[in-house]
Amino acid sequence: MSSIRTSFYEGNESFLSRIDPRIKLLYILWVFAMIMVFTDPVFQSFTMASLLLASIAGGLSLGKVVNAGKLGIYVGLTSWVIWTIFLRNEGVPLFHVFGWSVTDYGVLKGLSVALRITSVLFAFLIVAMTTPTRDIITGLYGLRVSMVFSMVIGIILRLIPQFQSEHSTIMEAQRSRATEFDKGGLITRFRKHTAYIIPLTLRALKIVSDLSIAMESRAYDPYTPRTFVRELKMKRSDKVILISMAVFLVFSILLRIFGFGVLQLGLLGSGQ
Repeated sequence: MSSIRTSFYEGNESFLSRIDPRIKLLYILWVFAMIMVFTDPVFQSFTMASLLLASIAGGLSLGKVVNAGKLGIYVGLTSWVIWTIFLRNEGVPLFHVFGWSVTDYGVLKGLSVALRITSVLFAFLIVAMTTPTRDIITGLYGLRVSMVFSMVIGIILRLIPQFQSEHSTIMEAQRSRATEFDKGGLITRFRKHTAYIIPLTLRALKIVSDLSIAMESRAYDPYTPRTFVRELKMKRSDKVILISMAVFLVFSILLRIFGFGVLQLGLLGSGQ
């Protein structure tokens, strides 16, 4: 049976794990801003490259990062296909599938949207995998985010891996009883999936109830001023990273103002 995880944090000692949590949280916003500035996937690729560098700096296995973000990849690919279908009449036709045109603009626009979806998700995952949950809460509070919202984010980061582990455990238990989720018609599959949906829902309610009781028993009040064991203090490396992100963002905005990084028709089509 799979072990139950209570956090995304991998516990690796790395350069990224030593960075101030506030800088890492601002990095998520930076990725969001950078990926939204440009609509051309070529320019967006620089932001995606920063994610690769961040995962390497965090000592993370690319396989683990990709596995943690599988849902986001599926959503991004689905979005890519949908945009390609909707924009089949715009741009230069590249080829045809089932009588529908696949255009260069549809492919690039879909890719641009897919990169926007996946980039922010992977930025969040990389930060979560290199930062303890308590440090994320401290960092949010240090950025003047309310303690209520900070605690909500911290609880979500703890519950999602736990629910994933519970889901895997229940699925393994049902398969050991010869339950085959991938066979049968649509109605039959739906009925089979209730074999883990109902137990998982009940387990989730039990976990949330236990957490609520634990917080009440300790007289937790999110509205009182907080003190933390770890006092946040930016090092020179933190300041260098912060300044670098600001410079890159301003430079990117200027590039966009001057017309660079804008998706145009006919970028992949021949004769354009």
